[in-house]
Amino acid sequence: MTDAATGALMTEVSRGGRLGSPLYSEAVITDGAWHHVGLVWDGASRRLYVDDVLAAEDTQTALADCFEGLIIGCGKDMTPGGFFTGLIDDVRIYNRVIKP
Repeated sequence: MTDAATGALMTEVSRGGRLGSPLYSEAVITDGAWHHVGLVWDGASRRLYVDDVLAAEDTQTALADCFEGLIIGCGKDMTPGGFFTGLIDDVRIYNRVIKP
């Protein structure tokens, strides 16, 4: 997703509860250009990539369980203003670490 205030790439995929927090990057992806973005979690850390360059990283040793559908392109609460504007294409989810 993007930070509504800055247009920078971020993710709310995190550990649940008080220990979970969003991961923010400074890479703006709402500039009208096409960008290749990626989120990697290897069991120890989360990494956000923009155009094959590491944009943000933190330690995250666990992720919250998901009991509902996977939502791509909007915030977890699906509130107005929380939806991604643009085209999301070629989504891939792997169960192994890949290198950009």
